[in-house]
Amino acid sequence: MKRRQRHMLLEKLETRRMLSSVIPVGEFRPIDEVGNNVANPTWGTAGDDLLRLAPTNYADGVDAPALPDDLSARDISNILNNQSDPSDPSQDLATLDANELTDFGYVFGQFMDHDMDNTPTGDVVDNIAVSPGDPIGPAALPFTRSITDPSTGTSTSNPTQQPNEVTSYLDLSQIYGSDQATADALRTFSGGQLKTSAGNMLPYLTTNYFTAAQLTQLNAYLGGEQNQGPLSMSSLFATGDIRGNENLELTALQTLFLRNHNMIASQLQADHPNWSDEQLYQTAREINIAQYQSIVYNEWIPAVFGASAMPAYTGYNPSTDAAIANEFSTVAFRFGHSLLSEDIARDGNNGQSVADDVPLSEDFFDPNLLNPADVVDPFTGETSTDIDAVLKGDADGISQASDLLAVSDVRDLLFGNAGAGGQDLIALDIQRGRDHGIATYNQLRVAMGLPAVTSFSQITSNVAVQQELEQAYPGGVNTIDAFEGGLAEDHVAGSDVGPLFQAIMINQFERLRDGDRFFYLNESFTPEMQQIFSEGDTLTKVIENNTSITNLQSDIFKFSASISGTVYAATGRGDFGRGSSGMSGITVELEDTDGDVLATTTTDRSGRYSFDQNSGPSDNPDIAPGINVTGTYDIVVEYPAGIRGLTADSTSTSASVSISRSGINVDNMNFDLGTGGVAQGHSCDFNQFFDGTHFNDDAGSMSVQSMLNDPSWWQTQS
Repeated sequence: MKRRQRHMLLEKLETRRMLSSVIPVGEFRPIDEVGNNVANPTWGTAGDDLLRLAPTNYADGVDAPALPDDLSARDISNILNNQSDPSDPSQDLATLDANELTDFGYVFGQFMDHDMDNTPTGDVVDNIAVSPGDPIGPAALPFTRSITDPSTGTSTSNPTQQPNEVTSYLDLSQIYGSDQATADALRTFSGGQLKTSAGNMLPYLTTNYFTAAQLTQLNAYLGGEQNQGPLSMSSLFATGDIRGNENLELTALQTLFLRNHNMIASQLQADHPNWSDEQLYQTAREINIAQYQSIVYNEWIPAVFGASAMPAYTGYNPSTDAAIANEFSTVAFRFGHSLLSEDIARDGNNGQSVADDVPLSEDFFDPNLLNPADVVDPFTGETSTDIDAVLKGDADGISQASDLLAVSDVRDLLFGNAGAGGQDLIALDIQRGRDHGIATYNQLRVAMGLPAVTSFSQITSNVAVQQELEQAYPGGVNTIDAFEGGLAEDHVAGSDVGPLFQAIMINQFERLRDGDRFFYLNESFTPEMQQIFSEGDTLTKVIENNTSITNLQSDIFKFSASISGTVYAATGRGDFGRGSSGMSGITVELEDTDGDVLATTTTDRSGRYSFDQNSGPSDNPDIAPGINVTGTYDIVVEYPAGIRGLTADSTSTSASVSISRSGINVDNMNFDLGTGGVAQGHSCDFNQFFDGTHFNDDAGSMSVQSMLNDPSWWQTQS
């Protein structure tokens, strides 16, 4: 594939906005994106060089990795990114995202990343040094430098550039492919459908689904489907991107948007039985991409960067290049690696686990775990599920914090399935920035219009992090890797990242939008197409349209929940405090079902208490505090002096509450410390009021279904 040299600075691009006419019905986006920009037909195509937002910083000005005098990437990772508990290094400290992002913050982010960029590695080795005593050592961590544009790297005036081997645009190339041969191989050429395997899953890389020629053609220019796991190639799924089998959550989203395409194509065919396969395929693809872009710009970006982070859309600008910036793909967009959790939850519609969590260290290149037949994976021993459980699990809790820290499975056990050894993803991120000659943290800040910092305290208000940065970078603030400096910054208000990463990523997403002639707001939809689009313009809708899951929050990228109530003075009447007053100063604990204390509070002057996702801290720093995930919680009320329990040694009473999704706010979980101190009321001793089918109270009997459907009873909100 012919490469086009792309190493001019973005500042040189024309900024004048020229509004074009809207794309007419019947003109479809090219698979390879050639001609998306009519005047510059190769902009954003596969093989296009990554843009630069700042001048290169190669050690020799041409190709040698940047910052050769800094500590090794692994040593820096150990200083800055180690999340293990100092008092128990076998456990990680629990952190929670300050903006209450669910795991979809990083899961959907990776799905987007595989749509926008892929710069494969070549054959030049530059392993990462490991210091003596490092538990991941003693051998150096393997690292191979990225492929480069062969027409670059000839002099300081023509430094090395790296290509992007997939289309830059947000065009679901991870589903459809970035070249025509891959796109054609994935199609059935009947009814506009994409190929599937049993259970409405992705097709496997076998002759059951592809001809021998097609198996050779699938992503051939990239070397075919990646496989860094224990399975044979014939056990892997075929996707439009070579990384489609990389992990369970990513493959679930790959499957979801394939199903979404086929569902849309079926709807169109039912309404237009005379349409050709090509009409059905292209129109379904157009709507599928539009729904995906709506999710990116109306849900993911506001959730991550804040509601007003993106400038308003004013139409297509043909002078805007939508190509991916090296600083975006190599540095800023990797912020999501700090959000990763140790386990992948698999939940049912009620928010409870339907299968064991899958450890992150066992999650790579093992599609055996996605199978509706509930088979046992011979490599991990885990039972498989459909994509439903994985997607519900991603919605059902708050991710790790967006900060410098990364869990041990990310820093020590990456790609560690079946005894395959470990790797440090954070060290790889640092080393990749040096490999690509990325500007230093300060150089990149200046290039993005931000002032250079002169002290570590200007990066972060966290004194401990300031000290760790000084230890990691004894050469001073002008020697900081852009990746680490960006992660360390205090966040922009309402955002999950600091000013540098915010500037880089908003720049990129604005160009991806404004420079895309086929951006969904620039396309013409018939009323029928608009109706189909509106039925799937959020990720919650897409999931509920294509799985058995029906109990999701409207904003799937955020998680919040609460439990509250009143502790009443003892009346002994079992009347839930009628005629009695609330008791202040009563200790109330939020516990998980293992008895771990997740938060403690005391009742206010009215006897009220409350817990939510921000409550805490937990008694154990390795266990996340507050109502941070779906499941069952225990509310434990400690008896005050002078009130004894049902038995002489009783010191507390408790009640259990189940949270099935984000947005559940359980109020009136009340306690009446009557004779014997027994908790009484709707929200306390459920066995007292539940006969297996109905809840009973003074007003009569209410079925479980009626109760769940009656917001006034539960006082819940979505």
